Amino acid sequence: MDNFAKRLWIRLRSRHSRNKKKGVYGYMWKTALKIVLIYLSVMIPALILGKYLIDFKAVFEFITGKFSDGVVLMIFLLSESFLGLIPPDFFVIWTAKFSNPFTYLVLLGVLSYGGGIISYYIGYALLRTKRMKTFSERVLDRYISMIRKWGGAFIIISALFPFSPFSMIVIAVSLFKYPVRLYLVYGISRIIRFIVQGVFYLNVLNLGSVLGNV
Repeated sequence: MDNFAKRLWIRLRSRHSRNKKKGVYGYMWKTALKIVLIYLSVMIPALILGKYLIDFKAVFEFITGKFSDGVVLMIFLLSESFLGLIPPDFFVIWTAKFSNPFTYLVLLGVLSYGGGIISYYIGYALLRTKRMKTFSERVLDRYISMIRKWGGAFIIISALFPFSPFSMIVIAVSLFKYPVRLYLVYGISRIIRFIVQGVFYLNVLNLGSVLGNV
């Protein structure tokens, strides 16, 4: 056990050193700062509008009342599988309607993880057509370069941080022929992203009291 712990510690230190040299941590800090600034520029005005001008509870009831919970979850899975067409934030906020939103946050995370797997195999399918492969690699060249440089670290960053086009990045992962078994391990961090963001929305921003139990 001591030898195993020693080997693990050596590997972690080596990985940390490589990430530091490649600029992984600097990228993470810059991205985190951008996210904080975006949230401040969007959320603060939204909360002010919600307090004085707009009844967000009525708006939320109108939108969610149009679809059953199962349909909302299916729409979310499709969105997460095909280019992330709908921002996941809306679905995180949607969980505020439940008495136990944590269960649905975990469910969103699992569905997003599953959507990522579908995206991976979409990329795999694109590799079979030369014209589509060339076009996709040109469009996703930036992400492919990041995967080539950082590997699993970039997958984890993309899975955890909001405002990253996760589905497109996973397609790039597949086009790069990154091993699916490693993606399945690193992609689990996507579940953590929804739990953390849900805690932020429902507790820090106190959306539960803003939206009410709808």
